[in-house]
Amino acid sequence: MSKSYTLYIKAYTPETIPMARLAQYMQNLAALLGHETAVHFQTLKPGSTQLVTRIDHEDVPKVARHLAQVSRGESSPEASKAQAEIDRLLAEDNASGFVYEDEDQSAEVIVFPGVTRPRPMTCGPFNQEGSLDGILISVSGADQTVHLQLQNGDIKYTGIDTNRETARRLAKHMYEPVRVFGTGRWLRDQEGNWILKKFRVDSYSILAANDLKDAIDQMRDIEGSDWKEMDDPIKALKALREKASGLH
Repeated sequence: MSKSYTLYIKAYTPETIPMARLAQYMQNLAALLGHETAVHFQTLKPGSTQLVTRIDHEDVPKVARHLAQVSRGESSPEASKAQAEIDRLLAEDNASGFVYEDEDQSAEVIVFPGVTRPRPMTCGPFNQEGSLDGILISVSGADQTVHLQLQNGDIKYTGIDTNRETARRLAKHMYEPVRVFGTGRWLRDQEGNWILKKFRVDSYSILAANDLKDAIDQMRDIEGSDWKEMDDPIKALKALREKASGLH
């Protein structure tokens, strides 16, 4: 005998939920249940959005064990990611939800707090000494405070300041991987993300030569980057450094 698991979304109705949003819930529910070839879409129930799945008979015990692991926090990385993503979607939709078994809505297997989950309080801003790594991509400024930018993969650090003397020496290392040391001003938002407001550089070091290839690989991974089209990016970096004189 087959079994059904239903994701109860306390938002929308089958008539009002956007198709793209429904697809996101379906994709993550399939990953949450695991054994995706044995999980089938069955129907949408009326009322609040209730996404009903049907599990192949021979795979019912496997899916049940998998969901028990999820509820205990012992699931695979893929299932944990899907669980967190469903909760995030619900929070964005100003809703909460749960997965229940067969027709019994009181048999909640997995609960998603969604919008009801307490959010971390904003923390800071506060100052903390530390360091930042990245490729030096910009040195600019005409006054005594000079502004720097570092690129680390798809992360661009801005709001970095230093004095003119440090900037003058750093400018000789344009497009090289560097590590800057100083004091950062950090803020933690309500989503728990740490945000760098500004960073004052006191000193720096040039990363080892063998780190240059890794830094270039990071630049090549950036969407739309011209670096991936270059046959000899190291030669291009050298040419850029030779053109660099003073502040940019």
